[in-house]
Amino acid sequence: MGIVNISHLDHLVLTVRDIETSCKFYTEVLGMQEITFQETRKALLFGNQKINLHQYQNEFEPKAQLPTPGSLDLCFIIKGTIVEAIAHLEKHQIPILQLPSEKTGAMGKLTSIYIRDPDDNLIELSVYQ
Repeated sequence: MGIVNISHLDHLVLTVRDIETSCKFYTEVLGMQEITFQETRKALLFGNQKINLHQYQNEFEPKAQLPTPGSLDLCFIIKGTIVEAIAHLEKHQIPILQLPSEKTGAMGKLTSIYIRDPDDNLIELSVYQ
């Protein structure tokens, strides 16, 4: 029997308390693009990936067994520098939980900072060293 060979992540689903609030954060603060698909569903595009949004307690089927706002840790590779990201976050009054520190990503060493989204998901913003 063969194995499944994963190529890359296409999309993930983020369960949120308020889709409009999440769209505003991810577009205005993190520069993603909001789209509507299947007439009423919302998603966020960035690079070659997307995040589909599910409204908490009104999710689409099929769904995760226990969809819960605030249960994810997400790491995004950013364009530009960490210094530029910090200035941008300060302009938007987004608290930085951890100042730049060295971490390990899928392809090597990262410099990362951490913030929270409106649902308290942990968001790591990183650049490869």
